Amino acid sequence: MQKYDTFGEWCFYRDDEVKLYKGQDYIVLYTGYLIEGDIEEACARWSFDNENGNFFAIKLTRDRFYIALDYFQNHKIFVARKYGTEISNHVPFMTCNPDDVNKTYLEYGQKDAQSREFSPEENTTFFEHVTSYIPSYDYVNDCKLALEEEKWTDIDALAEYIDKCMLSHADLIKSRYKNRFISLSEGIDSALQSQYFYNDPQYVYDMFPCHAGEDGRKYKEIAANNFPNVTHEQFDTCKAIEITHKYLKDGSTRWASILPTFKQISDCKVKPDIVMYGVNGDEMFFRDLIPHLHMLLVEHKGERYIEAAIQNIIDEKTHHYGACYTLGTHKTTQTYLDEWFEEWVTEDIDWENAEHNMLKLLTPKLYTRSISANNDVLSASLYNDRRIYHEVFKTPKSFLLGDSMDSPIQRMLLRKWDYEFVTPHKDMLYAVYEGIFYNIFNATYQRDIAQNI
Repeated sequence: MQKYDTFGEWCFYRDDEVKLYKGQDYIVLYTGYLIEGDIEEACARWSFDNENGNFFAIKLTRDRFYIALDYFQNHKIFVARKYGTEISNHVPFMTCNPDDVNKTYLEYGQKDAQSREFSPEENTTFFEHVTSYIPSYDYVNDCKLALEEEKWTDIDALAEYIDKCMLSHADLIKSRYKNRFISLSEGIDSALQSQYFYNDPQYVYDMFPCHAGEDGRKYKEIAANNFPNVTHEQFDTCKAIEITHKYLKDGSTRWASILPTFKQISDCKVKPDIVMYGVNGDEMFFRDLIPHLHMLLVEHKGERYIEAAIQNIIDEKTHHYGACYTLGTHKTTQTYLDEWFEEWVTEDIDWENAEHNMLKLLTPKLYTRSISANNDVLSASLYNDRRIYHEVFKTPKSFLLGDSMDSPIQRMLLRKWDYEFVTPHKDMLYAVYEGIFYNIFNATYQRDIAQNI
C-alpha cells in the first residue's frame, strides 16, 4: 500500500517495503538489509559507503537529498530535475511527457563494458531528463588493489571462508524473507548458490528456438532433477514481442535478455519477498576466458612469440568450464581466441589498455538491479558480498593463471554438498532476442507517460 507523507519541502510516497528513519532535522527512506551491522545505525550515521549489503537509502533534509546504493547496485534510483526534483525507483511514477523522449533504443555504450552499465550514457533512459543514479565506487581500482595483494596461499582455507560467508548470507536472507524465488540454470554459479536454498522453489527456463538446442535443454533438465521443488518453463521466442509488452515494466533495461526471469517472477501466484539470481560468479572466481587472456598477455610482455605462447597455454585448457560456451553449435574456444588475437596481439600492443580492460571485466554485473526495477522485488546474489567478491583475486598468479577457469573452488564446495556438477562449459542460450531488444520502448512508453504521480 502506498503511503503519502511530507518532510520540509519534500512530498513522498512509499510502500511497506520502504522504511522511514527519523533523525534530527532529516529523514532517511530505505529498504533492504546489511550483511553485517544494523541498517538503522548506518542511517543515523549516514555512512553507507563501506557497508556490505543490499539496500538503497535516500536522505532528505529540508531542501536537499543524498543517495546511497549498495556496492553491487542491487537497485536502481532514478533522478530528474526538469519538473522540480524527483527521485524514484520506478520511472512511471516520475513526470514524463512525450516531448521529453530523446531516444527510442538503449544500448551498452562501451564495446568492452560487457553489461556493466557504469558509464553515464549507460544510465540514461528514453527521457532526456531522467537518469539512473551512479554511485562513486571505484570498481576498477578495487580489483587492481586486490590483484596486488597475495593473501590466500591456502586455497582450501579460502574455499572454507567463502562457504562460511555464503552460508551466513543465506541464513540472514532466510531469516528475513520467507517467500524466496531461486533462479536456477545449468551453470555452476547457479548450482552452487542453490545449494544454500536447496528446499526453496527453483525456477528454470529454456528458450526455443536457440543455439544451445538439445544440449542446453539436457543440462538444464539435469540441474532441475537435482532439486526437489522446480518449475521448468520454455520461453517461445516467436512470442517475444507479445511477452515483452506484457512483462517488461522497466524501460531503462538494456536489452532485457533476462525477460524470461521477469516473466517467471510475475507469474508466481504469490509475489516473492526476494529473488536469488546467481550473478557475478564469473567475475569473482576469475573464470572467464577474456580476462584470463588479458592477464596472460601482460604476463608474457616482452616475449618474441607471444601469440604462440598464449596459444599453447590455452590449448591445454579448452576443457576448462570457463573456456567457452560450447553448448549447441556456437563458437569454440579457438573462435574466441582468434578474435581476441586479431584485436589485441597487434604490431603495437596497447599494454596499458589490456590491463585496464581485464580489470573492467572483473567488476560486478548489475543484473539484480534489472530484476528489482522491473518486478518491484528485492533481488540478490550470494556472490554480491564484499567479504568475498575480491578474495580469489588475492591468490597467487600461479592459481589465477593455472586452473581458475575451471573454477576449482566452486567444484570443491559443490563436492561438500555431494552435488555432481556435469555441465561441461559456461551456460549461454544464444537465442533470437531481437523481438525483445527492439520493442522495449514500445512496450514501456505509454505506461511511463501515463502513471506520473
